[in-house]
Amino acid sequence: MKGISNIIFAVVVVILLIVAAIGFYEYSTISGKYSALQSSYSSLSSLSSSYMNLSNQYMSLQSKYSQLSKNYTALEAMYNTLLTYLKGNESLLSMYQTLYMEAEHNISELEAQLQAAKTTSGKEGAALDVVMLFYDGIAIENPNDVTPFLAPNFTATIEGVPFPGTYSLSSFNSTWLSDFFSTYETVYFYTTALPTVTALGNNTYEITDVVQYFVAPTNDPVYLQVFNASNTIIVQYIHGVPYITSLMWKGNEVPPSTVIAGYPSQHMLQSNQVLEEYLYEINALGAEFPPNVIATYFSPSATLIINGTLPPGLKAGTYQGLSNIENFFSTWDSYFIFVLEYLQNLLPNGTAVPPTVQINLSPSGANATLTVNDTVIFGFVNQGQPGFPAIYDMHAIVTTYFVYNSTSSMWQIVKQVWNVQMVPIASDTIYYPLGPATFIVNSESTVTVNATKGAVIADGNIIVTIEPGTYAYNTMTNQTLSLYNFSVITFSMEGVYAPPNTSYTPLYAFAFAINGQITPAWELVTATKSPSPAITIVLGATDTWTSWTWFGGTFNGTVYMGGSYKFADHWIYGDGVIANIQFFKPVIWIFEASQTPVGQPPMPTSVSVSPVYGMNPVVAYTYQINGTEGGVVFAGNIITIIKPGSYIVNTTSNATLKTYNFSIIYYQLNNLPNAPNGQTPILGFAYAINGQVTTKLYSTQPWITVVITSDSQSTTMWTWLSSGYVFKDPIIIGNGIVVNLTFFRPVPWILTMPAITSTSTTTSTTTSSSTTTSSTIGYWGQ
Repeated sequence: MKGISNIIFAVVVVILLIVAAIGFYEYSTISGKYSALQSSYSSLSSLSSSYMNLSNQYMSLQSKYSQLSKNYTALEAMYNTLLTYLKGNESLLSMYQTLYMEAEHNISELEAQLQAAKTTSGKEGAALDVVMLFYDGIAIENPNDVTPFLAPNFTATIEGVPFPGTYSLSSFNSTWLSDFFSTYETVYFYTTALPTVTALGNNTYEITDVVQYFVAPTNDPVYLQVFNASNTIIVQYIHGVPYITSLMWKGNEVPPSTVIAGYPSQHMLQSNQVLEEYLYEINALGAEFPPNVIATYFSPSATLIINGTLPPGLKAGTYQGLSNIENFFSTWDSYFIFVLEYLQNLLPNGTAVPPTVQINLSPSGANATLTVNDTVIFGFVNQGQPGFPAIYDMHAIVTTYFVYNSTSSMWQIVKQVWNVQMVPIASDTIYYPLGPATFIVNSESTVTVNATKGAVIADGNIIVTIEPGTYAYNTMTNQTLSLYNFSVITFSMEGVYAPPNTSYTPLYAFAFAINGQITPAWELVTATKSPSPAITIVLGATDTWTSWTWFGGTFNGTVYMGGSYKFADHWIYGDGVIANIQFFKPVIWIFEASQTPVGQPPMPTSVSVSPVYGMNPVVAYTYQINGTEGGVVFAGNIITIIKPGSYIVNTTSNATLKTYNFSIIYYQLNNLPNAPNGQTPILGFAYAINGQVTTKLYSTQPWITVVITSDSQSTTMWTWLSSGYVFKDPIIIGNGIVVNLTFFRPVPWILTMPAITSTSTTTSTTTSSSTTTSSTIGYWGQ
């Protein structure tokens, strides 16, 4: 039994030796793969996850190896003991030696297989290593880091971007690599997934992968591009060395933000840079930095265009070149002692949003456009400068054009356009009026009035008529003038806020002046010193406009300072026009804008009109009139003021209409003869009540008729009835304006001007003069 136990023990020893050998083989196999992958990892960081996995397996096998090594040492000691024990039994020892030799032979075969496996894995890794070095050489931008990995028979097919085409080794080096290296100054690459290596034979391998190159063009470094390429590369061992023999590149361009999660778009980055430069300029304007600092980002050949209305110390115009632009900023610094500003974009609903920036990035160049539709600038005029003391509120729409200068690596302003509008400072500081109320003259028109004739004067969109028989009376000196200068003046305002207990927005102001004085001490009066109000018409006004009377300040001819609101004014409203028939003192009136309508213009309607007194109608404009409230009708080139309390009386039925349709009808002129004075008709029109043109109706108050014409100095106006020209109507003539204050019957009138060729009209003139004298009463009411 003891001998059998020894034999069993020896067999166990041999088996353990075999197991140990197999364990060593397994260890060696994994260790070899680990070494190969570790080598690949040194050239391809993207295989780190596989490396970590194999590293963990290697550590586990190393632990097993350590345990087997200990077991082997123990077995070796047991083996030596066994040899000593078996020395007396040579046959048994020989059997064990045979078993040992067989185990040793098996281990040798396993080592050979392991070596073969290691050789195959090494070739795959070396092939992949060549591909990674090829990619890295392109990123390094040196042909010496690329061409050593290409076989003499290398071919490349490039599809998409960049530089598509088919290349040999020579043309790839001289064309594709040369174009790539010269076009892009900064290059990075990485692979988006583990490459795949496929053995096509003992010495040929196919590598497929997706590689992404980040590039910045040399001539446009701000334009970051990303090329996403799906590649198939063939690597072949030539004389034991791996070379790339074939490249199939399929590339497309993608924005950086699509491949890097959370990466801001290049457009956003450059938009911020452009906005920062504009904000620098605006801040420098407010801080009144030196001109060269304000113009830091202007290119040497830049253009600055200033449009609109500016304070008197600044000039609108085009400033070409950096020196002229700096001169404008120098004037800015000298003119203002203090400047504050803010910029915003205002949406239609009044919401403020940041400025808008449009960025265009392309390999051929980068440009940008920045728009701010409301840059608000408050300028405090310096002592000694024109307009001092004054505070100006300027709103500017500013558009700035930028181009990226790759040489200086910065955006530069090549053109900037300001469209400036002066607004009342109270519109931006409604609760904080700055300084005393100040009115600065914007425009002024003056006419000399002969009290017996009256006058018409216009300034901007304001038309004022002085009725014949209107005198200037000074209540302080008891002086009455029949000949005097009458002015209409418009003002911009500072420190003027909304009238008390209103939410109005002050727009601008106007005033009358008598002999240059704006004071309620003067009055427009009749010969009996009763008020004789001027008739004031404002074009372009809406039903949300009104005005308040202001006085109490002083006027030096250019600036009116001080005073306060006194009371609200009453206007008569039309469509795009308002009228006032109450102003008889030369004071200031401030136009105010309401959020809701203040007055009700007449509503348009339609009636049928027919030929009358031998004239054919061309067009008719009709409005519904409330006679108690009156209204203004603006049709074609005729403005008609219907005074409140204007009712229509029918002389046949003695009925009175308080509400009626009022029409302005234009007639053809081709069948009309010349006027009794030989002049040619240029305009034929009539008023109509409920479609009727007749002498049987009349208004309880005369209509104020204003005709806008190109030439009014030699104009005459005639009443036309069934017998033709009945009599000449009295008119007041201004510059391009004809006014009649006597019409109260809805009949036709003819406006005439001297004929181009003279004709003899002596006989008809004499006859018509007699008719005029007998027909005056009943047609204009004088």
